[in-house]
Amino acid sequence: MLGAPVPYADNDGVRLHYEVRGLEDAPALVMVRGLARSKSYWLDIAELFAERFHVLLLDNRGVGRSDAPRPPYTTRMLADDVAAVMDAAGFDRAHYFGVSLGGMIGQWLAIAHPHRVDRLVLGCTVARSRGSIPVDATVAFLRCANMELGEAMRVTAPYVLSEPFVQQRPEILDQWAEIARGEPSRLAGILGQGVASLLHDTRSHLGRIRAPTLVVTGDADRLIPSHNSYRLAERIPGARLRILPGAGHDFPTEQPKRTVEMVSEFVGQPAAT
Repeated sequence: MLGAPVPYADNDGVRLHYEVRGLEDAPALVMVRGLARSKSYWLDIAELFAERFHVLLLDNRGVGRSDAPRPPYTTRMLADDVAAVMDAAGFDRAHYFGVSLGGMIGQWLAIAHPHRVDRLVLGCTVARSRGSIPVDATVAFLRCANMELGEAMRVTAPYVLSEPFVQQRPEILDQWAEIARGEPSRLAGILGQGVASLLHDTRSHLGRIRAPTLVVTGDADRLIPSHNSYRLAERIPGARLRILPGAGHDFPTEQPKRTVEMVSEFVGQPAAT
């Protein structure tokens, strides 16, 4: 028996894979991951959100089951991809939660497609990449350019996860490596996303964001240090800032339940009693 068809959206000939979870009558939430990460890297937190929301997950162009066209990519282009996926999935308007590159994409979605975004949650991200990422982190990621993706994730783990978390949950790295082995790894896609991240700069446009915004970061983030979130929040009208003590860059992996509670509280969707 054939399985269910894999859902794809199309944006100017680029196929974009997506998945919908949760109840249709629940508030809509779009979730977007970071550099070189498909929707699979949300791990268990996706299901926790699906208990409260009608969730739309997607693979950005370049990773997972989406197409990986030749670069260049831009974060504005990736935001247009998200809008195309929302159209295909029937999500006219939704809350948005994006981390790292997903947070950069979320900025452009709220700027260029303001009618699509209800409330905006920007995690561990930045308004301008140049000069924001420490040199040692940049060198570590450049060293991984020719590595197998799973091995590259192990090398860069100290910049993505806090040291105490890696010591307590080393199996997460095995899970990441397993995902990487099971999904297509296309150099063009990784390079395209990497350049889009490095060239990201929304500083002159952030004042146009009208969606209520929450900026979140961990104070142990070694990849995009927390001072960048302070600067980002200052530029978005009315934005709130939340600092998570002890959390590294990938705070949704380190603190999934806390992340779900924080996002849910911000968008007005507390747990059912």
